[in-house]
Amino acid sequence: MNQKLFYSCSLFDDKDFVIAENFTVAQNELFLSTDPNVHGASTKFKFAKMKVEYKCKWTKQDNWSSKKPTLLIPIRNNKKLIDYTIANLKETNLVKHCNVIIIDDRSTENIQSSALENNLSYLRVDNSKGFNFSMLNNIAAKICYDLGNETIILWNSDLWCVKEEWFLSLLKKHKKSGSWVSGSKLVYPPKERSLNKDDITENIKDNFPKQTLSGKWRNTIQYGGSSWMFVELPDHSIRSTPVHHRRFADLNDPLASCDKRSSILTGALHIWNLEKYIYLGGFNPTLSKNFQDIDLCLKATVEKHPPWYFGKDIYFYHDESYNFYNNKDEKKYDRQMKSDHIIFDKIWNEKIPSLVF
Repeated sequence: MNQKLFYSCSLFDDKDFVIAENFTVAQNELFLSTDPNVHGASTKFKFAKMKVEYKCKWTKQDNWSSKKPTLLIPIRNNKKLIDYTIANLKETNLVKHCNVIIIDDRSTENIQSSALENNLSYLRVDNSKGFNFSMLNNIAAKICYDLGNETIILWNSDLWCVKEEWFLSLLKKHKKSGSWVSGSKLVYPPKERSLNKDDITENIKDNFPKQTLSGKWRNTIQYGGSSWMFVELPDHSIRSTPVHHRRFADLNDPLASCDKRSSILTGALHIWNLEKYIYLGGFNPTLSKNFQDIDLCLKATVEKHPPWYFGKDIYFYHDESYNFYNNKDEKKYDRQMKSDHIIFDKIWNEKIPSLVF
C-alpha cells in the first residue's frame, strides 16, 4: 500500500488546483471497516479505502495580506462560540496582525454571516464522510500557500488571546528560533473570561478528576507542554499515549512557564512555517478526529526539527470544556476515533520511544 496516498494531503501535489469561489477537492483516506471483537494489538483490523470529495466555497477578506500570518479557525455550528472568539480577536487586535479564515464544517447555522460581517475570510467545506479536522486545515493551508503566505496559525474555536503583546511575543519567538512549528502554554479561563459561566460542564463532569468538579480547574493550566504515557496492556488500542503536561497545575508552575523543545504539541494552537507544513504532507487525512497534530509534530521531530514550546511569561486561554461537546449531532467517541487510535499506533508505536525527550 502506498502510505503517502492515504497519510499525506494530495492537494499539495495538485499542480492544476486553482482557487475559486467554488471548488472540489478529492482525497484518498482509510477508514475502519469492521468492528473487531478484541480491541488490541494482536487483532487484524480491516480498513476500507475511500476517495472523499470535499466541496468548498471560498470568500477572501478585502484586506488580505500575503505578508501577514493567517489564523485557521474550524467551526461547526455554535455561532455563539465563533462570535465570542471573533470578538476576542478584535479586542486584542489580532485581526490587524493576521488574516483570519473561518472554516465552516457543514454548519446548519449561519456561520458565514459571522465571518463576512467582520470582514474575515470564509471557507465552507462539505463532504459525505463527516468531520475531518485534518482536511479542513489542509484545504485552508493550500489556499494560504497559493496566496503567498509564509505562516499559518491553527487556532481552536475555543481559544482566546489574553494580551496582544503576548501573541506578538509568541510570533517573534517562533520566527527568531527558526522553528518549523511552535506552541504555547494554555490556561483554563477564569469564569469572567469564559463563554460558559458554569463551574461544572459536561466535559469536566464526565472526563476529568473529581477535584475539578468544584470549579478548581478554572485559571489552572490546560496545556503546559507534552509528555507520554506508555501502556503495555494487550487490550489497549494505543500503547504510546500523548498527555498534557502539568494539566490543572498553578498557571505559574515553573515546569510549564518556560521555553523548551518538545517532540509534540497540542493542535489547539500551532504556529507553522507553511512551507514546512506542506513539505511534511500536512495533517494526515486518514486521522480525521484525533492525533493529526501529534503525527505531524513527530514528522518534524524525525526531520531533526522538533517543535518549540514557548510558555515563559505568556499564555492563552483555552476553554476546552466549552467546545468538547460542540457538535451534538456527532458523537465525540465513535468508530472514527477508534480508527484514528489504531492507525496512529500502527504508524508510530515502534518509533516513539526514540523520539521522546
